[in-house]
This record gives sequence, C-alpha cells and structure tokens, in this order.
Amino acid sequence: MAHRSSAPRVLARRWVLLAAWLTACPACASAKSGAGIRTWARFNKLPYPGDKAFLHGTFPPGFMWAVGTAAYQVEGAFDKDGKGPSIWDTFTRDGNRMATGDVGSDSYHNAAADVRAIRQLGVSHYRFSLSWPRIFPNGTRGSLNEAGVRYYRGLLARLKEARVEPVVTLYHWDLPDALQQRLGGWTNPDMVEVFRDYADYCFRAFGDDVRWWITIDNPFVVARHGYGTGVVAPGVKGDPDLPFRVGHVLLKAHAAAWHTYDRNYRRRQGGRVSMALASHWVRPRRMRAESLRECQCSLEHVLGWFAGPLFGDGDYPACMKARLGARLPALGDEERRHLRGTADFFALSHGATLSFQLVNDSLKFGQQEELDLRMLLYWVSAEYNWPDIFVVQTIAVDGVKVVGYTAWSLMDGFEWHRECGIRRGLYYVDFNTPDMKREPKTSASLANYRNIIRHNGFPVQGAPAQRCPLAARPCPGCQALAKRPVVGFLTLLGSATLITLALVVYYASRRHKDAY
Repeated sequence: MAHRSSAPRVLARRWVLLAAWLTACPACASAKSGAGIRTWARFNKLPYPGDKAFLHGTFPPGFMWAVGTAAYQVEGAFDKDGKGPSIWDTFTRDGNRMATGDVGSDSYHNAAADVRAIRQLGVSHYRFSLSWPRIFPNGTRGSLNEAGVRYYRGLLARLKEARVEPVVTLYHWDLPDALQQRLGGWTNPDMVEVFRDYADYCFRAFGDDVRWWITIDNPFVVARHGYGTGVVAPGVKGDPDLPFRVGHVLLKAHAAAWHTYDRNYRRRQGGRVSMALASHWVRPRRMRAESLRECQCSLEHVLGWFAGPLFGDGDYPACMKARLGARLPALGDEERRHLRGTADFFALSHGATLSFQLVNDSLKFGQQEELDLRMLLYWVSAEYNWPDIFVVQTIAVDGVKVVGYTAWSLMDGFEWHRECGIRRGLYYVDFNTPDMKREPKTSASLANYRNIIRHNGFPVQGAPAQRCPLAARPCPGCQALAKRPVVGFLTLLGSATLITLALVVYYASRRHKDAY
C-alpha cells in the first residue's frame, strides 16, 4: 500500500455524517480506560498526519457498503394506517417551527422507488429505522398496529429481492408521544422494560430477515439535547443533571434488549446487536500534558459516556466520574456486569461538523472542518484495547478492523431541528410533486460513491488493485523486547558494542595496510 497522492477527499467534504461498523474484539472487555490518550502523540509524529495523504487500495472482500435513512426523516404518513404520534410530531407543532416531518420524503408510499434508488447505487446494505409509534401507537404491545408491521415486512421483502441486506435501528429518536406524556419518556426507569418488550417484538417479527440491529441511535443527542438543552424532541430543559439520568436509562434499556436477543434469538437468527454512538474529534493546539488530558476527557464525556460501559469495564469513564461526582448516577456491581460487553460490533458516527481543536490554553474549543476520522478510529482502538498496528495510513492499517461504511443519507428529508434547510441526500427529492419524485443528484458525491462501491475502494488507475492488509504482520522479536525491557536494553547495548568493535578492527586494518 505504498502509493500515496494528494487527491482531494471529495467524499469527506460532501458527506456530513459517516458511519463505520467495527468488529468487536474479545479483549475489549478488559480495556483500560484512558489508553486512547496516546493517539495524539502518535499522529503528531507521523510524516503526514490526519487525512492529508490519500492511500489507494481496496477493502477486504465482503466489505459492507451501505446507505441510510431514519423513519421520521423520510417516511411521512404521520397519521396514516393507525400510526400514533411521536415526540417529533408534537415537538414540531410547538408554534415555533416552519416545517414538520408529516410528509417527509413519503417513503411510506414510495418503498419501491426507494429500493430502486438503493439498487442503482449498488450498495450491499441499507440502514433504516423502525417507527416505534407506527408499530405500537401508544408505545406498548397492547396497541399493536398490524398495518405498520406489514409496511416493514414489505420493505424487507423488497430489499431481499434486490439482494440488499438490512441494518435495522429500533429507535432513531421518534419515541411514541404517549410514553412521553404517560411516563416522562426516557427520564423514567420503567422505560427499560418498555423498550425491552418493544425490542423483543421486533426481533420476533422481523429477525428472520435481519442480521444487523442497532438498538438506539446516538444516545448522546437523546440525553443531552432532548432532555438537556431542549434543542431536539421532546424539548425538555432546565435540569442540568437530567441528561445523565436519561443516559443511565438509555444504557440499561440497550443492555436489556441485547440480553433479550442473546438469550432468545441469537442462536436461531444469527444476528448482531449494538448501539450507534456518535463522536466529535478534538486536537490539542500544543502537545502539552494538560491539553492532552482535556482532549481525552472531552471524548470520554461524549463517546466514552456510552462506549465505556459497553466496551470497557461496564462503568462510566474515570474523567466523567471525577468531574461530575454525584451528578452522575452510580453503576453498581450487578449493573456493570449487565452492561459490560453488550455490543457485538462498534457502530460509530462521525462528521466534519463534529471536529474541534483546543484553540488556547484556557481550554476553549473551536470547530474544525476536517473529518479526522482516521484518528478517531485509532482512539477507539486504543481506548478499548484493540490491536495497535503501526503500518501506514488509512482505517484498515492502523489496527482498526472496519467492516462497513454508511453514507448518510439515501435521499433528502426532514433534517430534525434544521427542518428542510439542508439537503443531505444522494438523491434529490422534489417535495412539490405528488409522488415526491426521486432523482440522482448531479453532484460528484453520488457518482463517486457508486464508483467506490463498484471497485471496493480506491484502486490505482491502470494498476492491479492492492488490498489493505487484514492485519499487521507480527514481529515476535519486537514483542519479546517490549515485554522484557532489560533484555532489550542489553541486546541493544551488545549490538552497539559489536558494531563499535567491528569498526575499530576495520580501521585498524586499513591503517596497517597504509603503513606498508
């Protein structure tokens, strides 16, 4: 993989949200929190840090190329065929909104067109979410809506016919409003069992056709901005400690769903379950110990808040506990055991709008435009005890086992608190036509992604494709020296001595010849 170029990263500039599916590692359960802090020093020493250099090559066979959507953004049909209201239906009617997701991209009535677009892209996987209130209008099994179930079974059947594998999210922010009104939503610990029962129904109803499950998408946004800042639904704000209690409930709800699948469905269905976690990236302006600790702590407060309990020791990161104290709910021994290891793969979302730099010594952060995805992936690898493979460049050669990539999103839709102000889709949706006509965008993004999928990466033009290594080639001697530093020191000292003696003998013999 020696070929590098400075080719512009068109995809990195145009796709705001990325999702990488990483294979789980058995050693992750014994990860030592804080190990990711070495990431910044490592990349600071490389000759071309970050994404400045571009490496040509292809991904391993079977790499999953995907595209994604979320139910509230694209489905529409907000009150059709028995669907109940979601917290977003209520939130967008508070009098301060100019648009709603009532119609969205109307995927509910255009599933065939969506699947045609997916096939045109050539992706192997399609990530979409189930609308909880479309299946359980009041949030619980007693309100089962068969029409909603038929819709998702029909979509799964179309995907199967198109040979596209589904990646299904159980909860992408559209909580049944009845649960918010009756229980207080995710503030109530009773939601753990309510979500577990909803997940159990979905595993049973759809699991024969689904191998990849996401329980909850971006719990940080749900907790922090749904129940803290109030920027997104349900718009609760005022209690600075409430997000941490909500995050506590979300973690336990995810674990309950994972254990339900593991106990009742895994052996027969053979699927994998995880929680989708999003993160920013932050760089120190100067490589000082204090700045590095702040960067590490920043990631622990966002990604580590949920990744630590799932992929680490079952507890919250040390920095969170130290700084928040009693504001952060304590996890008992039984709770830690229940949370630890409840993820079969690491689902990571990251975007250019989520990168920051520590701009001065007063520890203020400024937003950056670069993705820094490579460094974030390495941080995840180091923080959760994944193999550290020191080769050169790209996600496949830093010791991070990336098994799939999702472009967001398939089509234009309702963009949450930004409403319809931005268009993120690879396909343009004409919201003024009755059938919400979909057309491929003329921008480079769609054509580039389709081309990348076709070639399974970035082969050098006119040259045979070179595959990124599946794993680093081990160096047994290096490992032995690292484990036994005294032996290593003596070995180096002995080598230096032998080289010195050889040079002395060599120059002595030359002087002897010159003398005669």
